[in-house]
Amino acid sequence: MPHNFGLLAARTRTSVATGTLPWLAIVPFLSYVIGRFTLTSSSGAVESGYPFQLTLFRTRVVSEPGVHWVLPSISTSTWIVGGATMFMDALFALTLLVLIVGLGVLRYGVVREKGQNRRSLYVLTWVPVVVVVVLVAMRIAQQYLTDGSRPEGPSGQFVGGHSALAALMGNFMWVVAIGGWLLTIVAVAVVARRANLPPETLRFGRTVSVMTSVSLTLTFIAYLVGGVALAIQNRESHVAGAIVATYTLHDMWLPMAFALGLSCVTSIWGATVARRSWRIIYSQRLWDN
Repeated sequence: MPHNFGLLAARTRTSVATGTLPWLAIVPFLSYVIGRFTLTSSSGAVESGYPFQLTLFRTRVVSEPGVHWVLPSISTSTWIVGGATMFMDALFALTLLVLIVGLGVLRYGVVREKGQNRRSLYVLTWVPVVVVVVLVAMRIAQQYLTDGSRPEGPSGQFVGGHSALAALMGNFMWVVAIGGWLLTIVAVAVVARRANLPPETLRFGRTVSVMTSVSLTLTFIAYLVGGVALAIQNRESHVAGAIVATYTLHDMWLPMAFALGLSCVTSIWGATVARRSWRIIYSQRLWDN
């Protein structure tokens, strides 16, 4: 490609989008797969917690006023599965924060170059914010409709308040969340393709894409480790009383591994191209030409 700022800036923007959008596309499905598990033991005990009260020592002693007992131990493979789940959740939170900051910088870049950008591009950068505000408002409305409802009767049905409307609001929230998520991906892709951005915004976008690709790579590794541990757990002889994890979506682990791996490769490729394009722009200071 000729060393022209306009051409290299366009390639940088597209590469940044390629490095970040796979995370947005795959992580909701990943969270759905790894977030559905139950914990049981051969002694009938069920453990709860986040994700299941992991400690360095897998045998826990619980002390309460007048009570002192030892909970069943967690099997080694299950302990690894839980550690991988917690690690992936932490990466999700950190990466989401990075993308939120990156969205703010992108909006600033569009405004700074407003003379060369259409107003519609700036409006598109507000799509994620509007979706979040709408969901929060709907959640507050749902809580308002739920207030006053109480379980009564042998079937435990809720009476009082507006429980039916609250349930309908909850279903509609899922529609808004999924539609808003897809619209966010489209909006970011359009802005990255058409907006003119200043050099400092391109540089920050490069950094965001690299951090996102690293996060997705670590997530993929943790997912594989957890999957191997889960397969070992399903084939080992369980120690009496040991707690084990059972995933209701266990059949989805292998397809999700392929999808996550493909997203990881795409993200790494996008981040690599973004780094190379920005290096050329920076080393030759093409924005001065």
